[in-house]
Amino acid sequence: MKKLFTCLLIMLQAPVLFVAAQEAYKGQIYVARQRFSLVENQLQVEMDINYEALHLPSNESLTLVPMLRTPSYSLSLPSVLINGTEMHKAYNRELDLSEKKSRDFVSPSVVIRDDKKNARFLTYKVAVPYRDWMEESVLFLRVEECACNGKQAAVYEDKIADRITIPHGASSRLAPGIDSRYLSMVNIVAPAEEANKVYYLRGTFPFEISNNLKKNALKKQHYEIYYRLRDLVSSIQSQAGNELSYVHVTGYGAPIGDHRANEREASIRAQALKDYLREYRVSAKAPLEVNWIPEDWDSIASLVKRTDMIFREAVLDVINTVDVTQGRERMLMQFANGVPYKYLRERIFQQVPRVNYEIAYTRATLGLEDSRRVLAAGSSSLTVTELYTVANIYQRGSTEYNDMLDLSARLFPDNAEANINAAAIALAKKDTQRARRYLEQFSANPAAFNNLGVLYMLEGNRDKAEVYLQMAASNGVEEARRALTQLKNGL
Repeated sequence: MKKLFTCLLIMLQAPVLFVAAQEAYKGQIYVARQRFSLVENQLQVEMDINYEALHLPSNESLTLVPMLRTPSYSLSLPSVLINGTEMHKAYNRELDLSEKKSRDFVSPSVVIRDDKKNARFLTYKVAVPYRDWMEESVLFLRVEECACNGKQAAVYEDKIADRITIPHGASSRLAPGIDSRYLSMVNIVAPAEEANKVYYLRGTFPFEISNNLKKNALKKQHYEIYYRLRDLVSSIQSQAGNELSYVHVTGYGAPIGDHRANEREASIRAQALKDYLREYRVSAKAPLEVNWIPEDWDSIASLVKRTDMIFREAVLDVINTVDVTQGRERMLMQFANGVPYKYLRERIFQQVPRVNYEIAYTRATLGLEDSRRVLAAGSSSLTVTELYTVANIYQRGSTEYNDMLDLSARLFPDNAEANINAAAIALAKKDTQRARRYLEQFSANPAAFNNLGVLYMLEGNRDKAEVYLQMAASNGVEEARRALTQLKNGL
């Protein structure tokens, strides 16, 4: 069969079939949100390919070939070549050489250099001439390893979508239960512009911290802290729109020996860790701050309060009233023949040593394509604005559109626009109880007046409906004028 391919343009009015996500290539590639539509006798195929889990050596490559197949027919779609860093350099040299010699160079449709520092996914889009046999074809992903470095090439095929059913024509895609009359009367509110918001990632690494650690043991601790922080920072930086603000690390120790010696040790330890993290560039693009608390008596007191140890209140009184420099620990050692202190040393002090971290970052509002990619990767980190942007690529009232607005309200229960929009979908389904739950906390918000008016219409309170709809209409809401007309006509 002659293979004719054209670039895919997103056709929002075309009926689309969505297929569940699948894993491929030994579970290292994740294919999500496969979409199939028929527009002007062109089968349009779109899918999001996530290869975050891919283990690709620098000097190797993979070729991804989506394939449509039935028992009698087969069609290979344009391929995607993923090159390791060194392999990509070799590929470019070969490409340059072929151009200089004016020879044909068989090139895949998409060539990607595998860069583990960036998000590893792509949206694959093609359009092919439609043939009747494609109606119930199966979509496979063929992954071909390179025959390089003395390694025998292997080929893997995974079924991505089974028995594709392609929707025809431009029939309505309204979700079940949607009443088109009420859908035309509710209004959807665009979220307010969001400034870059600061996010915080906080956590704790438990470590056994003691004074006079040998150099190798201390270096091992530093490496463990670095390794964990590096992964956290990389995960933040891999998401589109994120920018690091700072990395703060605080170590906490327990009372061990002389307090002044502990303070000196803490200062040395903090500087050594800071130097180590800077040397290995855990946060090259953001300020790094490292502190060390030699004796964390606040945590000790908190832990003691949760125990039933004998003399608990007396121990807490010593901690709260006797300064560390005035012999707090010595007094605890001498109190009640040292029984409470032995409990502290054996049960409490060992719970205190740890390293806390706080990573601050900002995230700019993503565009449509980046928002879709984040959503396809399974992340729920999108903002109200980004979810609204994704919703609007679908037909109003469709299942996909409704799901995006419902998700927005679930993720942001205190956001006015998210709740007003989710209420609109509930009203279009004539679900008044759900709509009221969304709207009741925003009843004084002018943006909610129109949907409150429609709610009262559905509940049979025509007087209140007219009041709210009139206020909405005076604010320029076109749907309110439409609803008032329906109200006067006896709907």
